[in-house]
Parts: sequence; C-alpha cells; structure tokens
Amino acid sequence: MMSMSDSFNKNEMFKLPRLFVKEPLSLNRGIELESGQAHYLRNVLRRKEGDFVRLFNGIDGEWIGAMSYPDKKQAIVNLAEQLLKQPAETRRTHLLFTPIKKNRMDWLIEKAVELGATDFHPVLTQNTEVRKIKEERLEHQIFEAAEQCERFEIPKLHTLQKLEQLLSTWPENIPVLSCLERFDAPVIQEYAKQEQDIAFLIGPEGGFTEEEKQKIASKTTPVSLGNTILRCETAAAKALILLSA
Repeated sequence: MMSMSDSFNKNEMFKLPRLFVKEPLSLNRGIELESGQAHYLRNVLRRKEGDFVRLFNGIDGEWIGAMSYPDKKQAIVNLAEQLLKQPAETRRTHLLFTPIKKNRMDWLIEKAVELGATDFHPVLTQNTEVRKIKEERLEHQIFEAAEQCERFEIPKLHTLQKLEQLLSTWPENIPVLSCLERFDAPVIQEYAKQEQDIAFLIGPEGGFTEEEKQKIASKTTPVSLGNTILRCETAAAKALILLSA
C-alpha cells in the first residue's frame, strides 16, 4: 500500500509547512491547531482541505498529515505517517545571557536556536539594562526558530534570575565557560571537542564590572572569543559556532 509520503517527491517534502505542537503525535490522531496556526495555514498560506503539512513536538519525531476545516476557525491535521523518528539526544549546550533590547533579543534567540543551543538561561547582572522578559513571547520565538531550521528538539527557556544565584546552584558536572572581555584567558576553541554537557556565559551590553569578573572567574572557566569586543548577540553566535566546530 502506498504511504502518504510516497505521493510526494522526497526532495520536495521540505516545502510543506512545518509546525510545532504540544500534543502527542501518533498514527491516525487528529491534532487541532492553535488559532494562530489555523489562521496562518488557511488565510496566509491558503492551504485547502486535504493539503499536507508536517508536525513535530520535540518528542515524537516528525509527522505528515492532511488538513481539515470543521468550521471557519478550527483546523485539524489528521496524522497519517511518521516521516522521521526523534533523534537521540546529544550534549546539552546552555546559554547564559543577559536580556537585551527586543530586536536584538529576537536575533539572539533565533540564531542560538539555529546553532544548537538547548537551554536558555536569562540572568541579571549589575549592568543589565533590560531587567524583565516576557517568557511567553520568548518561547514563541524559540518555537518559530525551531520550525524554520527544522530542529526536532525544542530548547528550554529557564526562569530569569540573578547571575550570582544561578552560579551558586549550578550543577558541578556541567562546566560554565565565561566569555570575559579584556581578561587573560584561553580561546574557547580549546573546549570545542568536549562531549559532555556544557554552558557558556555572555555578558551584558555594559560588560561585567571588575567585581563581577573576579567572582565569575572563581566559579567558572574564563575563555576568550578573540581580540575584538563583540555585541551580546554576536558573542553568543560566535561562541556557539566555535563550540560546534
């Protein structure tokens, strides 16, 4: 019997819309989409009854299903086949960062998801300018970035807290590499080949104070990203690239 995916050119499968959902995915199950997703498929992409879409939830792999519209606002995907199984977990890469302005934060989240960050830890330091975050909005950014770059795992957003508090309770088996500007430290590439879970800390727009640098250096492993002073979002992207090289 021909499977649903056989009706497609395998090389064209990537063109199908790919959406993140929170429900379990299994054969013949009908998944009701959120209102925003339903609007997007029906009114923006003009997907019709019977058109195919791809769904993933970060646990059950990727599935293909056909659209149905019981009413003007509701959209259901009827799952017919698992396209790809959920990959085995690799090492976790934790990003400790200070909140920054909206547009730059959006860029940081998007690129960090694309480059493999698995955990986001927003922290407060003495020079942190943006001291509140909208968790729901950041989680939505994470979901969208994972949809676009075709990641299977959904990175986790942790609760905002003071850096000193986070480091005081940090697991001893996960090393923290702190990217300290103007600090004598080895380059971050020396740690790229480690297979264990790893974390790295990016400073605020105004940099760490000298007092903070000394405390951070005593609790983490200082590393260098090079001779130039980078913006927060650029530093995060560079660190992720070098760690995965």
